[in-house]
Amino acid sequence: MTKVKRIIDKNPGFKAIYLLYFAVVLLASLHKLYFTETPFNNFEIFRYSFYHLLQNNDPYLAYPEFYFDLFKYNPSFALLMAPFWHLPKSIGVIIWNLINALLPVFAIDRLKLETKEKVFFSLFILIEMITSIQNAQSNGLMLGLMMLTFVFLEKNKPLYAAIVMLPGFFIKLFAAGVSLIAFLKPAPKTFILWSIILGVLIGLAPAMFIGFDGLLHQYQSWLKLLATDKAHELNYSLMTFAERSLGIILPHYFYLAGGLILLLLPLIKINNYKNTNWRMTYLSAILVWVVIFNHKAESPTFVIAMAGAALWFIASGKNYFRLSMIIIVFIFTGLTATDLFPYEIRENFIKPFAIKVLPCIMLFIFILFDLLSGNFSGQVQNDDLGQKTADENENADLIYK
Repeated sequence: MTKVKRIIDKNPGFKAIYLLYFAVVLLASLHKLYFTETPFNNFEIFRYSFYHLLQNNDPYLAYPEFYFDLFKYNPSFALLMAPFWHLPKSIGVIIWNLINALLPVFAIDRLKLETKEKVFFSLFILIEMITSIQNAQSNGLMLGLMMLTFVFLEKNKPLYAAIVMLPGFFIKLFAAGVSLIAFLKPAPKTFILWSIILGVLIGLAPAMFIGFDGLLHQYQSWLKLLATDKAHELNYSLMTFAERSLGIILPHYFYLAGGLILLLLPLIKINNYKNTNWRMTYLSAILVWVVIFNHKAESPTFVIAMAGAALWFIASGKNYFRLSMIIIVFIFTGLTATDLFPYEIRENFIKPFAIKVLPCIMLFIFILFDLLSGNFSGQVQNDDLGQKTADENENADLIYK
C-alpha cells in the first residue's frame, strides 16, 4: 500500500480522478443497497460460489433461495470470493465495487500518457463504469487486470504480467486475449511459461477444499453449462446486431473464427512492434474485440470496449473524422443506457436492434485500418525500455510511466 500511495502522489494532477471514482462508487453502491428492491443479485451469486465450494455443492445449479440466475464462472473464481463471503454483505459489495472501479484507474495511471490524456480516459469510461458498478459486475476488474497485463509486458516483467492476467482468465476466458501483446515483445516464451505454470496451480487450487474428484465434477458441470447456456435477450454483440438488425443468423463460432482472423491480421506488421503507440493501438483493438465478438456481452460489459475507444483516440492522429468517431461512440454506446435517451427510443429501437454495439463495430474496423496502414499518431515514440531512471528501477514491479 505504501508503494501504491507513493505512485499516486507522483501524479498529483490525477488525484482528483481517484477521489471522483471513490465518491461515485460509494454513492452508487449505497443507493443500490438501500433504495432498490433487489440490490446486487450478481454479488450474491459471486459470494455464494465460495459457500458452494466449501459445501462441495454444484455451483452451476439454480439456488432460488439465495439468488436468481446461474453462476457461470470458472470454479477457481470461488476462491477469489472467499473474503467477501465472510464480510457483511453491505461492506463486501462496497469493497468489491471499489476494486472494480479503482483498479482500472490505477492501470490508466500507469500508462505512458500525459495527465490530461489520463483524465480524458477516466472520464470517458465513467458512465459505463457506473452501469457496471450498479450491477456489481466484474467488468471493471477485468479491464484493470487486462490493462495491467499490458503495463507489465511493457516493463518486460512477464511474471507480473502472468500474475495479473490469469485471475482475469479464470473469471472470464476472454481476458487471455491481452496475451497477444506478449508476442509484440522480444521474448514471449517466459510469459507463456509462467502463464502455464501459474494457470495449472490456480486451476487446481479449489481441490484443496473439495478434492480432485469434486473439482473434476465442477469443471464438467461448468463446461456443460457453457455449452448449453443461451445468450441473454438483452445481449449486445456483433452476432446480436447481425441477427436483429440485418436478419443474418449464423452460429456464434462463425463470428468468433472470423473475428479472430481479423484480430490477428495486424500482427503481420512486424516492423511496427517496437512502436509504443502501435502497441497501445493494438491493445485498444483487443479491448473492443473481446466485447463485440462476445455473444454474451451485456450492457455493463461495454466499459471494456469504451476503454478501447478512449485508448485508440489517445494513440491515434487527431483529426475531425476521429473526433467525430469518438463522439459517436460516446453518445450511441456510452449514453444509450441512460435517461438521456427517451424510454421509448431505448425500448423500441436501441434494445431491439442492438444499436449499442454498432459504433464499436465501426470503431473496430477503423482501428484495424490504423494498425495495418500505420496511420496513428504521427509523433510516435519508439520503445525506450532500456533507458529507465533509477526511480523507475526502484518501482519496476508497479510502474510503467
